[in-house]
Amino acid sequence: MSEATMTRESSRGTEARRATIVVGIDGSESSDAAVQWAADEARRRGAQLILLHVRQPEGSVMTVDSRRYGALALRDTVGLLWQQVTALKEQKIDVVGRVDDGSPDQVLIEVSRGADLLVLGAEGTGRHRGLLLGDVAQECARSANCPVVLIPPPRRRPA
Repeated sequence: MSEATMTRESSRGTEARRATIVVGIDGSESSDAAVQWAADEARRRGAQLILLHVRQPEGSVMTVDSRRYGALALRDTVGLLWQQVTALKEQKIDVVGRVDDGSPDQVLIEVSRGADLLVLGAEGTGRHRGLLLGDVAQECARSANCPVVLIPPPRRRPA
């Protein structure tokens, strides 16, 4: 049974499916905002929150920022993910972290099969950074198997 299809006992003794919210994280400001939004939603729903970082295969087209994040050793990526998980657990949120390898849009779409909600940063760190929607957000919005919430990056105040 995957993390996204966990169950729990209901008061009548039958198994009830536990609500699950998956958040794709990539180190962008938009992704960080998505984690906060999803944490609030998980608290409201009593849902489990899964923070998922997808490591892209070697040779992928990435921007400088995403290369910097993607170039972190697996140990470092897991460390950053664990920091987010720990901070959310301190807020009494049922959260787990997960790192998968592959194409981010395809992995997120596959994981969405067992999720009640998929939450993503709208902008991301892809090659078209700055557009209204990043490549991964567009593909997931089109093809995910559950509702998708896209969170914009935080507004920057003019200097």
